Amino acid sequence: MGSGGSKKPTEVATDANNNDQKEKVRDAVPELKEEPEIEDVDVPLEEPGYPLPRPPHNKKKDIFILDKMKKIDDLARNAPAEKSKDYTELIKYLTVRCKSDVEKVRAIFVWMGSQDIDDGIYEDATDSDTPLGFMKLMKDSRATYSSFFALLCRKAGIPCVTIKGYAKSAGYEVGDEDDDVKLLNNSWNAVYVSGGWRLVFPLWACTAVSGYSSGIYTKVETKGQAVREKEQQSSGKHIRIFNEYYFLTDPEDFIYIAFPKETKWQLISRQWTFQKFADVPHCRQYYFIEHMSVLSKLTSRVHTQNGMCVIEVGCEDPTGMAFDYELYFNDKESEKTISSSLQLNNFVMMVRSESKWAFMVRFPEVGVYKFQVVGGRHGYETDLCAFKVFADEVKEDVRPYPINPGAIGYGPNADTERAGLKAVSHQTAIVQVTARKHFAFNFKLTKNIQVNTELINENISKEELSKYVKTTQSDRKLHVDVMIPEAGEYALAMHAQQKGQSGYENVCNYLLTSEKDKKKKSRIWETPTEKKTRTALQTMSKSKSTRNIDDLEKQLARFERLDLDDNGDLSAGYDALEYKKIKKELEDAIKRRHLETLERAIHQGYESRFREKVANQITEAEEVRDHLKYLDRIAHDILEMKQPTISEIKSYKYPPRIVEDIMRSTFLMLGVRPVWIDEWTEIQVMMGKTGKESLLRKVKEFDTVNVTPEARAHADKTLSEHTETDARVASAGAGTFYVWLRNVTEAIDGQNDREDIQENEEAVMQEEPEPDKNKSTSRKKK
Repeated sequence: MGSGGSKKPTEVATDANNNDQKEKVRDAVPELKEEPEIEDVDVPLEEPGYPLPRPPHNKKKDIFILDKMKKIDDLARNAPAEKSKDYTELIKYLTVRCKSDVEKVRAIFVWMGSQDIDDGIYEDATDSDTPLGFMKLMKDSRATYSSFFALLCRKAGIPCVTIKGYAKSAGYEVGDEDDDVKLLNNSWNAVYVSGGWRLVFPLWACTAVSGYSSGIYTKVETKGQAVREKEQQSSGKHIRIFNEYYFLTDPEDFIYIAFPKETKWQLISRQWTFQKFADVPHCRQYYFIEHMSVLSKLTSRVHTQNGMCVIEVGCEDPTGMAFDYELYFNDKESEKTISSSLQLNNFVMMVRSESKWAFMVRFPEVGVYKFQVVGGRHGYETDLCAFKVFADEVKEDVRPYPINPGAIGYGPNADTERAGLKAVSHQTAIVQVTARKHFAFNFKLTKNIQVNTELINENISKEELSKYVKTTQSDRKLHVDVMIPEAGEYALAMHAQQKGQSGYENVCNYLLTSEKDKKKKSRIWETPTEKKTRTALQTMSKSKSTRNIDDLEKQLARFERLDLDDNGDLSAGYDALEYKKIKKELEDAIKRRHLETLERAIHQGYESRFREKVANQITEAEEVRDHLKYLDRIAHDILEMKQPTISEIKSYKYPPRIVEDIMRSTFLMLGVRPVWIDEWTEIQVMMGKTGKESLLRKVKEFDTVNVTPEARAHADKTLSEHTETDARVASAGAGTFYVWLRNVTEAIDGQNDREDIQENEEAVMQEEPEPDKNKSTSRKKK
């Protein structure tokens, strides 16, 4: 029996307007998978004579209408299981009623999506040269969806290319470094239909990962409410889906999530660099379905200015569209958990105007955050786009916004006008006012409504503030007179009641701001608070520790806010801050052991005016950098291996002892626990793993600091019992791994030698007696 079981894949809608969800529930987005890097089949990436790759001259909507594909889809979904035993019979069945190449490709795509490949039964698959046999290889991670799709299309006479590249699948976190994104190897297809090349991602259309989480984030605010939800690390569960979005996806959208190694297969007129691909915000499929755009800087790596950032998004058709947000704290990269006493409610202000939404985010604590824009149309809500925010500094005593009005946001907008209220005097959300002075807001009433207003401040009750706002309605006009009693931030909330309805609905909100008067201090003495601030700054500046950088920055800000005389303390504080940051960056780079980070820290150390003071850290960073570069060099031969070479090692049913010894030593060196590779079959399983667990990726990310004594001992035994010549005679691939093992052990020895020398030097310095100051003084006196 084949893989077409009774289980039906989850349908993933691609048109938010066709969504029939009745409740406004959050739709969790499944994460995307990676194809295995090693295949046991030989399907060429492309065949000779194909048309040259060029951007298509029209859009998917111009060549594909879903409603017209019902008969083709039904035929493909109901294909008899026996058709999977022969390519000719299968393709004939799928394409016999097709009138165009688009329909043929569609039939193949839908048929693949209806196959339960991972849970299929393949008792009749005796030959790998059948669709059933190919799917058996796919179940065992020995063949890819992209190769299978290419093979089926070619047998149907459709030009189809397999594209290798990088794709933002499960394991990707928004704002990841370029080198991390380059680990996300994947493959997809381009088919030539309707006069042009079109993109298809069969793997992402047919299967996904549900419940994946890296566990590095804690949700701290959502929709104005403070939360504290720590994500739990989970590899998730593989699920079947049928996702229309990845069929004939428009290239200008596709480039945000998948980047081909051959730039010609971007299929866009203005080609991207890899750096741009790695840097753009993490945009989910509904971002493109709803024709959204990022209107602020198109980068996923946002840095705050003065303790805040502004993220702007737009939507081509804002009718019925609602946006909201979620804010997460990155515990791992912040190297701390967010303060337990800090409640982040109302630290995000959403401003609406026509088809633009602006999120103005305040950060009360330094750290790394993720800002997730969520939303959808007509009550549907899902992830849209995400940004990584580096809060490098925060303002002193940062306060939340007065209210969070939800999807209506701040500022007069389309919903305000639909309610019957048109702003005349003030079109923007933020209004500067002066305390204890009257201010007027004027509106035109276009419907028969009743309006009431309220003034809101976090420190003053609504009852007390009610006497500072007065609303007058007459002749289709609305006049609001406001006076704020003292400087600060206030929300002016406006509520409308439609004729014949019982309740009031919030339809417009303004943020009123008034700066507190700053008076120049005329005293020449210092208060106890000022003295305490100066003393604290002096103490922190003299400290050699890099742990108090945040406190030092806060103390400097407090010193300036109090407008204290410098007397050299402020200058010394900023010098200490610069020195500590340079030193900490070097220390962090050494701990992280990441080449690009080390190079950047070393360069900044040399360029710094504190170069001499951080000379030891620069030297140590250079040693770690050189060591990592050496590990990269010795991994080169393995990373350049062809797939058949690795498949040859894996294919042994009873391998020569030397091959088994070398591969077991290799996996032990890479950190695999001994109990997982007791048997050769278990080693074969490890060689077949994909994604972050794949053999090639483990070699690429290998670092000697993680090698256990047991792994080193096993490697020494393998190297002493076998020679390189014997290894290469047994297997060319095993010979390459033998050389890698030998080079790694030499690298470990070299590292240990350097550490021993350093420890001896430190011990000698500690043993040297300090000069007796008294004796020296007495000699001078004599």
